[in-house]
Amino acid sequence: MKMTNKKIKVAMLTNHFGITGIGTVMMNYCKALDKNRYDLTILAGKPIAEKYKKECRENGINLVVLPSRHGNPQKHYLMLWRALKKGHYDIVHDHGNSSMMAIELTIAKLTGVKNRIAHSHNTTCPNMKVHKLLNPYFRTVYTKALACGELAGKWLFGENNFEVLPNGFHTEDFAFSPQNRHSIRTELGIENQLVIGHIGRINEQKNQEYLLDIFKEVASRLTDAFLLIVGTGPDEEKIKTRVQEHPYKNRIILYGETDTPTALYSAMDVFVFPSRYEGLPVVLLEAQISGLPCIVSDTVTKEVDLGDLKWRSINDDPKQWANVIFSSEYRSEKERTAYKEHHFEMIQSYDITQSVKQLDKIYTDLMKVGR
Repeated sequence: MKMTNKKIKVAMLTNHFGITGIGTVMMNYCKALDKNRYDLTILAGKPIAEKYKKECRENGINLVVLPSRHGNPQKHYLMLWRALKKGHYDIVHDHGNSSMMAIELTIAKLTGVKNRIAHSHNTTCPNMKVHKLLNPYFRTVYTKALACGELAGKWLFGENNFEVLPNGFHTEDFAFSPQNRHSIRTELGIENQLVIGHIGRINEQKNQEYLLDIFKEVASRLTDAFLLIVGTGPDEEKIKTRVQEHPYKNRIILYGETDTPTALYSAMDVFVFPSRYEGLPVVLLEAQISGLPCIVSDTVTKEVDLGDLKWRSINDDPKQWANVIFSSEYRSEKERTAYKEHHFEMIQSYDITQSVKQLDKIYTDLMKVGR
């Protein structure tokens, strides 16, 4: 059937829109999609990051701010219903990590949205009871299933058909930069130190408490070692308290939130990522592109490995993680610059220019079927 020239109206949904992995992925896709073909709206509960508000304004993306789902779920869902009813969307693309997406997708169905995408971004969720209860119904209410990786797809959709859509981003931005390395290290006063880095939302999933235990073992044996933790999140105060009690607190930098993580990777010497669970963590791809040796928990999907990740269990004694850090071969600036070239094809598969073509085809195919 012949497609018309009318723009395809897409609404992307998320519970909240702080600086998170899901938020970053959504913005990357919305910025990369052709605005001549798509009319894009993001419907998100508070809190909304100022960075995303600005990017939506600059890139012609409509942003509808909903009440907090956590603070006022009834009002959140009522406002979502009104927004979807008013918007007459062709496609609703719901981003989440559990069967709770069934609620948004049901609202989308009731407001007449024919094409409803459920997009899995993780391999577990905080409320397993509700997830398991809703899962059989959830699988009846979406019309297309997407996942950031195989594990995230199987966790939410089982063996049902789902399509893996890599978390696309601008891979070129994360190439190692000697200039960035020098400027960040000068700013932080760590010019000649060994810097152990970590970027992630500060929460139970990312397991920063265990990271502090690992660093205790490293710092007791390496007097020039510093720990750089980048990010914010719900467990921030708890981690700040743990840092204050840490025997090597003077060598721990809590950097906070950043709009420019690209430069920070260049400043690091090794990247440590002891997550309890993950979908497909983009930060690990970014760290590898920057040429960093990475030590990662074995709960993380192997799809993220560009060639030489080192795997450990979070059930291990922190000393075992420390031993891997000691034995890591730290790369010279020349080696780090060359890493991206040597792994070009694998890195390219995650580039936004490739993955946005896949998403464009997914949307276009849905519209053909829906007409």
